[in-house]
Amino acid sequence: MPAAYRIDPERAIVLSRAWGTLGDADITAHYTALAADPAFDPAYRQLVDLREVTAVDLSAAHIAEIAKRAVFRPGARRAYVAPTDVAFGVARMLEAYAESIGGDVEVFRDLPSAERWLDQAP
Repeated sequence: MPAAYRIDPERAIVLSRAWGTLGDADITAHYTALAADPAFDPAYRQLVDLREVTAVDLSAAHIAEIAKRAVFRPGARRAYVAPTDVAFGVARMLEAYAESIGGDVEVFRDLPSAERWLDQAP
């Protein structure tokens, strides 16, 4: 999975994007790089854009591991945009695991809905 992120400190948000095949090693590398980035603040919100993901190759155990990783603080809003059924299902699994440890995660089918939710006060 090629992936990229951009940190916008003025808006206090991390904009993550993935495309191609979403795989275990790639998603781990993405969050490892993000956590090590000196511009990253774990209190920031996150928008994860999965609109260009064409296939998913993630194990259920890895989904649980990634979701429970403490990269973002509990309560930091994280929105996943997942228009396809496969990406939506994976994002919903991530949402359930993240919420079990205090994460504030929602999954959306379209970008405008995700952006509106992120911009609302918690």
